Amino acid sequence: MSLDKEQLQNQLGGLLARLPEPVQKRIAEASDWYRGADKPVQYGVLGGAVVVVLLLFTLVGGSGDGDVESLSFVARRGDLDITVLEGGSLEALQSQEIRSEVKGREGVKILSIVEEGYRITPEDVAAGKIIVELDTDALIDERLNQEIAVETAEASYIEQKAQYEIQLNQNLTELNDARQTMRFARLDFEKFLGANIVSEIIGELDIERRLAEAEAAQQRSQQTPLPVTPLAQEAPASADTELDIDSLPPQVQERVRSMMAENNGVLPPEMLERMQRFAQGGFPQGGFNRGARNPDPDLPTTEDADLAANEPQTLTLEPMQTTPIEESVSLLMDDSYMAVRNTLDFTQYADINKLEDGEAKQQLRALLDELQVAQEEYLLAQDRIEGQRRLADRGFITPTELEAEELNMNKSFNKQQEKETALALYIQYTFPKDAEQKLSDYENAVMGFQRQLIDNIAEEAQQRARYRSAERKFNLERVKLVDVNEQIEAATIRALRPGLVVYGASDQNSQRFRRGSEEAIAEGATVRERQAILTIPDMREMAVKVNIHESAVQRVAVGQTARVAIDAFPDARLTGVVTKVAVVADSANSFMNPDLKVYPTTIKIDGEYDWLRPGMSAEVEILVDRLQDVVYVPLQAVSYFDDKRVVYVNRGGQPEMREVEIGTFSDSFIEIRSGLQDGEEVLLLAPQQQSNTVAAN
Repeated sequence: MSLDKEQLQNQLGGLLARLPEPVQKRIAEASDWYRGADKPVQYGVLGGAVVVVLLLFTLVGGSGDGDVESLSFVARRGDLDITVLEGGSLEALQSQEIRSEVKGREGVKILSIVEEGYRITPEDVAAGKIIVELDTDALIDERLNQEIAVETAEASYIEQKAQYEIQLNQNLTELNDARQTMRFARLDFEKFLGANIVSEIIGELDIERRLAEAEAAQQRSQQTPLPVTPLAQEAPASADTELDIDSLPPQVQERVRSMMAENNGVLPPEMLERMQRFAQGGFPQGGFNRGARNPDPDLPTTEDADLAANEPQTLTLEPMQTTPIEESVSLLMDDSYMAVRNTLDFTQYADINKLEDGEAKQQLRALLDELQVAQEEYLLAQDRIEGQRRLADRGFITPTELEAEELNMNKSFNKQQEKETALALYIQYTFPKDAEQKLSDYENAVMGFQRQLIDNIAEEAQQRARYRSAERKFNLERVKLVDVNEQIEAATIRALRPGLVVYGASDQNSQRFRRGSEEAIAEGATVRERQAILTIPDMREMAVKVNIHESAVQRVAVGQTARVAIDAFPDARLTGVVTKVAVVADSANSFMNPDLKVYPTTIKIDGEYDWLRPGMSAEVEILVDRLQDVVYVPLQAVSYFDDKRVVYVNRGGQPEMREVEIGTFSDSFIEIRSGLQDGEEVLLLAPQQQSNTVAAN
């Protein structure tokens, strides 16, 4: 008996229908197992068909009707559609997933939710219909606590800002005092030796360059007191910007005018910029003040009745900008300085002709004058003693009077020696000692100024760190407050687009294998953060998602056409196209059955149909190839003999084994490329299998 495809299917279906229900179930399980087995498609499909037929004829038993030996098929030539048949479910290509945006490990309860299957209309979207409402009691309590935290952080920030300003002013005062002490010490040094000699000595010691390097290091270590992005837009400071000095306190006015006198009548640019910034005020990075000090009255404060009613502000914490620490500071008393300092000899300046008008020259002049007077007195005493001696020889004066004159001469000589010694001691000891002392006083003042520079850097850095910490703490608390308000706002979910309401995620696998701790979506259920609550699919574009076995996935490609059958509407025949083929196997199915590798594939349905619903079961037949003018037979007709693929041709009632070369195959038929001609009758079972089946019957 020769059967075509339809007759074969009808006969097999009739035989299956005559079997007991448990046997039918066993046959279906065996066929499904072979379809999903991890083996080449030639073995999987052909083996599944053979097992089904073997089980069929084995289990039929005594109900055989003698047709077993006559099951055959006449090889045909013609066009053959190669298809892949799989079952799947409907889903929308585009859908909106509504997830919980309320943070927290314990989740939040659903107070109300629209019923599943509700159709959201454009009118609902326009009216802002509430579709989900989450519990916000805990968030409201958290907002109250956070408002308190914001106010506390703001008070700390204001305090640290004031302390920072005070520290800067104190540093300025102490630095000016140290600078003034240094200037006075230099003036004393110049007063002693003279300005030119002091300048020569200071230039030889290179003190001014070291001072300039120390001040440059301080300026590099200083940071801008106020942040770059305050609330109110501040005008940039410039050198020609007028500064109202008279409005400053008297002590500050004196210091400012002193610095201006030292800097050719103008303030240093960095000091001018600092004073202008602090004069303008303002709060950094979105910070705000209360009352009249708020630079922008439109900004909200923590005293507002309901921050959530305002438009949420987007606050960002900028990365903290830091200045690299100066690793080396040019101090005065280093090795290079001392090498020059130890070679300095002040005695070279102990010359009345080299010294300028000053204390040293005045002292040296006085000593020279005294020595000159003593020398003159000694010369006069010598002249007088000669006259007295002549008078004594003539008897005009007594010896006693001569002795008195000689005593006066000796006194004059001793006084001359005293003045010579005083001058020598001054030149050799007193002058260099006084000069060294004046230089040492100046050096100590310079080092004191440098120490003050370093102390200012350290103190300003410490106070700046406290100020920045309070500032960032204030901003962080405000960000937290805005975040709580946004969560409260997000707890009420309104309709944003029309569509059909479906509970849970759009991915059916995610719903099927959701966490054990997750509850089904319903009123009173608890949802975690980012958990999908609702899905609103776009019903205008529907698709079928199927899992293609790894044995057939290499033949499926994007763009192939498909026929779609909906289980709920068996009479409807739809068409579609493959739009997506997964690159990797589905991990969810691999977890349940590691030996089963399937690849999720999406087939978009052509057209729009109001009666399609997400989740409906469907069967898809993907047309992967269309062979023209080929010879084909049923899959069951091809079997294996050793390593050869063979068919059994009916030769006058006698089976003849013939080796064939196969080609592409579908779920029902396989291409025969050589070894068989169209019109030849082939057996659907190997002879030995038919004999065993008949003997068993």
